[in-house]
Amino acid sequence: MADDLGDSANISAGVDPVAIHASLSGASEEARVYLREQAELARLQKQNLLEQNRFELSHLRFRRLADWGKAALEIGVGLILLLIVVALGAMIWSAYDSGGLVIEPFSVPPDLTARGLNSQTVAAKLLDRLLQMQAETTSQRAPQSVQNYWGQDIKVMIPDTGISLGELDRFLNLRLGHATYVSGEIVRAAAGIAITARSGTDGSATVSGNESNLDPLMQRVAEQVYRLTQPYLYGAWLQARNRTGEALPIFVALATKGPAQERGWGYLGWSNCVEETAGEEARLPMLQRGVAADPHLFILRQNIALSEDALSRPQAANEDGAKALVLLAAPGHGGIRDTVAPFSRARMLSVIDSNTGDFHTAAARLVKDYSENHFAASIFSVRGVVARAFAGEHDLRNARAAMAMHYGENAINLSVRDMDDLAAAVVIAAQAEDWRAVSALGAKTRAILAKQPALHGLAAARIPPLAAYAQAKLGDLKDANALIAKSPDHCDLCLRARAEIAELQGEHARADWWFARAVAENPSIPFAYADWGEMLLREGDLDGAIAKFTIATQKGLHFADPLEMWGEALIAKNRSDLALAKFEEANKYAPNWGRLHLKWGEALWWSGNRDEAKKQFALARMLDLAAHEKSELAKVETKGRGAGP
Repeated sequence: MADDLGDSANISAGVDPVAIHASLSGASEEARVYLREQAELARLQKQNLLEQNRFELSHLRFRRLADWGKAALEIGVGLILLLIVVALGAMIWSAYDSGGLVIEPFSVPPDLTARGLNSQTVAAKLLDRLLQMQAETTSQRAPQSVQNYWGQDIKVMIPDTGISLGELDRFLNLRLGHATYVSGEIVRAAAGIAITARSGTDGSATVSGNESNLDPLMQRVAEQVYRLTQPYLYGAWLQARNRTGEALPIFVALATKGPAQERGWGYLGWSNCVEETAGEEARLPMLQRGVAADPHLFILRQNIALSEDALSRPQAANEDGAKALVLLAAPGHGGIRDTVAPFSRARMLSVIDSNTGDFHTAAARLVKDYSENHFAASIFSVRGVVARAFAGEHDLRNARAAMAMHYGENAINLSVRDMDDLAAAVVIAAQAEDWRAVSALGAKTRAILAKQPALHGLAAARIPPLAAYAQAKLGDLKDANALIAKSPDHCDLCLRARAEIAELQGEHARADWWFARAVAENPSIPFAYADWGEMLLREGDLDGAIAKFTIATQKGLHFADPLEMWGEALIAKNRSDLALAKFEEANKYAPNWGRLHLKWGEALWWSGNRDEAKKQFALARMLDLAAHEKSELAKVETKGRGAGP
């Protein structure tokens, strides 16, 4: 029963039961036709299903392409919107970061416009003069430290018409940027024309005159724009043109009423003006006030050290020089240009080196760094500094060659440069022991100071002490005492010259007193110890001299003078064998010193090394020797023996 039901179910699920029954029972032709029609209908239904499937597949493909197209369109629109946003962001960022100076077209009367002097022409004339003034301004100051600094970004605004990207850019720059905008107008006035220039919140200025003098009037307008927008640089520009009287009130106002970041620079400019009118000593208090206003400004501390060095206060100069170097090593170099920083470092280190007797290092450093920095070497009076360093190591040939160099040809202060050169010439003559030349240069200095008394402070600690000593060496003790009596009290070279003159007068106790005072005022400086030891050596106090030379070498590790004189003292004590080491050490720091090679040869001779002695004598002959040293050398060569005791 179950099997019958199963079969019935299978039949009903697969084929029309009526057709089967008719076929099995031998149905008529109609039944067969019916079956064919049923088969055809099934075929058509199958074909229809296939066509519907093809249509659906084609439709799905089309929809996929449409979807891809829609997606591409949406991506394209998105990219365009992104580009617009990026471009707008770039414009905003550029506007926020923008600076420089923008000169807007001036308003000009119609009759002047008709004659070719239109609004943009006036703006262009102003642009030309501002560019020239900026090129003429010499300053170590870092551009980024200058408020409203233009750089080379100075341009005339060309107006757009209608709404444009240019107008949008101008709007953003005006709202978000840091550019300085200058506008103005020319109007008819009683004197002819009046030209007014305005610089935002910085103020305005008006000049007037005959329109036939338009170019001088535009120069005056340019100066006022420079004054309003960059007062420190304008003051520096004025001072470089010997218009110190005009520069001074600008610096004073900047120092006392200017923005905080400008006050230190204001005091710097103020001190420079004071230096021109009252000298080195007078500008020190102004520099100290500048340090109080801006303790991070390198050039203030540097100038303090340089002034103290010029006034022959070596210990104070070295202490402030060390502080200046710390500021210079900090990010931003204490406010000076990156390109000037290496030069400034060399300059400061050379002061410290020279004040500890390391003239050889100072000279080498100066020549290298100054020759590599043409900007600095051209505006600073370094020729005399280089020459004095060579003279300090007794290399007179290179010292004289340095005086022929072109360093400082465009120095900011030519009178200071000339006085530096004169001081160097005095040092060279003194090292050569040409006392008549020193005396003549001293007289020349006095004539210059009579015409330029402001240079007195610069010269007083350098030239008169040596000129006074020269007079004493020439036998004119009266004039020597008169000259040295006028020298500053707190001046290392002056105190040592007083001691030397006292010794020449036979006043040994008084000489000791002056040397003791020099040591007390500059305890870390080797010069007074060395000079004191030299005096004791001449007096025959060999142990006392060696004691002073020992201290001098401790204070000045690379100072050749006490080492050489120590060697001389050892020769006098019949210890030429020990003297050789001193001469060899001194040679590291003064290789071109004629006297050193002369005495080295003597020590070798007495030590029995005649061949090496002759080599040292030959070197001495090729170098600078004083008259009495030449006599000593001639005596050695003619007698075939050393000139020692």
